[in-house]
Amino acid sequence: MSGRFDDVDQILRGGEGPVFAGAVAGCWRGHDEAWLGATGRTAFPDAGAVDAPVGPDTVFDVASLTKPLATVPVILSLCAQGRLGLDAPIGAFLPFLRGTSWAAATPVHLLSHVSGLPAWRPFAADLVAAGGVSVAGAPFAIDAVRARIAAEVPGAPPGAACVYSDLGFMLLAALVESAGGAPLDRQFVDCVAAPLGLRGTFFVGVRGGVADPAPVPTGQIAATEVCPTRRRCLQGEVHDDNAWVLGGAAGHAGLFSTAREVAAIALAFRDSFRGDGPWPAPLVRRLWSREATPPGSTRLMGFDTPSPRGSMAGDRAPTGTVGHLGFTGTSFWMEPVTGRLVVLLTNRVHPDRSRGGIQSFRPRFHDAAWRTLEPRPSA
Repeated sequence: MSGRFDDVDQILRGGEGPVFAGAVAGCWRGHDEAWLGATGRTAFPDAGAVDAPVGPDTVFDVASLTKPLATVPVILSLCAQGRLGLDAPIGAFLPFLRGTSWAAATPVHLLSHVSGLPAWRPFAADLVAAGGVSVAGAPFAIDAVRARIAAEVPGAPPGAACVYSDLGFMLLAALVESAGGAPLDRQFVDCVAAPLGLRGTFFVGVRGGVADPAPVPTGQIAATEVCPTRRRCLQGEVHDDNAWVLGGAAGHAGLFSTAREVAAIALAFRDSFRGDGPWPAPLVRRLWSREATPPGSTRLMGFDTPSPRGSMAGDRAPTGTVGHLGFTGTSFWMEPVTGRLVVLLTNRVHPDRSRGGIQSFRPRFHDAAWRTLEPRPSA
């Protein structure tokens, strides 16, 4: 490891225990991996999960990183194939929305969180209360969630206000399924994982309330929460309850990945932005424009940008940085022109989400990373 990253590595290791059980983080300059660090264990002792050392290949539930890393690239692939348009009304693809307030909304509205949909609803809690945990992954549960979204009353006209909405990305997953003729997880393999050669990035399906076996050993996966709904420590099954009840592969959450493979997808966007990646450059450049961003919002289409003050990306994040946060303690931030990229994967919700420290840890870690990634003065 380069000595230039000693401070970054020390900050990462200092988070073990007070902030998370384990973490993997890395810094890249384009496709050059400048540093990769790992610390801690997949679970705390006696938490009801497999406790193993964390290493570069440890897999994390990346939570909302699912939005830019899985849902968005599948949508871009469908657009490139002519099967979907960013400005097409979604009601043309989704019969359950016809005659509702949402039929005229477009992928641009949903990707930018300006559709008028609310942020969140307790779909899983309501369905489990009515039918028990076996409803998770059942077709009728998925239909029930979609019907409830269709019945929502808009909080604002499309484009008028930004409300970060999981519900919008749940609709995007339904849109992907309709336009592409297969569920999101299968299209992700075809459009992203297989072309990029990813082996540690996947969704874990849920059937009858039971998670499918993960494609890697349990001890290679960081544990998340001791879930009150499922009454067990989650390891190798999605943390987000609504994604769980939707079958594990939802538009807003459900993806598992490693730090290197998060970087691989992020850098594929950067390559596409430059005109030599897997998705059309005009589409990626449009994603990262601010055409649908209301005043005061940091959101782009499927991505976020650092807040002007107090950003989790740190105060030293370069101009033009794009990225996203995940509730489980994950993030990536990238400056597309130079390709400077920082990935941070933690399980800060283990054994429960009340653990503190991530709010102060994230900006401190990122400031150290950006400082070290700054170009060296010429001799």
